Amino acid sequence: MPGPGEMNFAGQQRQAREETRRSVGGAALPCNPDNLPEILDHLADVYFYVKDIESRWQECNSATLTLFNASRKADVLGKTDWDFYPEEIAREIIQDDRAVIESGRPIVNKLEVIVNESGRLLWVLTTKTPARDADGRICGVMGLTRPVGTTDLLPEGYRQFSKVIAHVEERYRTSLEVSELARIACLSESQFRKRFVKLFKISPSKFINRIRVQTAARLLLSSKEPISEIALQCGFCDQSYFTRQFSHFFGLTPKRYRDRLGKRGPAA
Repeated sequence: MPGPGEMNFAGQQRQAREETRRSVGGAALPCNPDNLPEILDHLADVYFYVKDIESRWQECNSATLTLFNASRKADVLGKTDWDFYPEEIAREIIQDDRAVIESGRPIVNKLEVIVNESGRLLWVLTTKTPARDADGRICGVMGLTRPVGTTDLLPEGYRQFSKVIAHVEERYRTSLEVSELARIACLSESQFRKRFVKLFKISPSKFINRIRVQTAARLLLSSKEPISEIALQCGFCDQSYFTRQFSHFFGLTPKRYRDRLGKRGPAA
């Protein structure tokens, strides 16, 4: 039986979903950033943003600046998610932007993974709705993204996997088998794979690698250890495989990532 905190969270999520559906179910929100409520700038735990038709940032609140380690809006506006996130995450975010813009339908409370200001993977709920100009034409997207918190507070439907996620986050340095994760979730391996992909839009193996390469990225910037040693610490026994996985996720080799971003100071 879920504890009181979980029940409260679930109730809040149901209420939030209903409120969001009512707010986006009719006319889409206006596209003029000048009309944004001032209160949005004071929400420390909600990332609010407006993007144009090309997914370029047009407006954001203070929490979003913190997320991107930016000191002013001029550092964010006019840029895209490609400028802030690893390639793989940016690609998924922009694909969702395109789906909202092209279909005219909102995405409501989608659970996804982004990277926070410390370079850590962060579970969030994202809602995006079409933004329209004065003539009613879609001119971009408006979005609200809220951190979920701990895996114990995952929305209903995801809680079956909370122990799995916690296990991966604690044991990513070791060899992890999907069959082991399936046992934790009390599912057969085939059932586990299907449900995991359906809910998280990512395979279990891919999720494990995300945890590993993000941890490696932090170590590359916060330590002077050899890349081969960092690869081993993060669960990669083969350095060439580590380099391929890291490059696919970040768009840079580990060495280039350290050389380019290390000058800015440690990520954590």
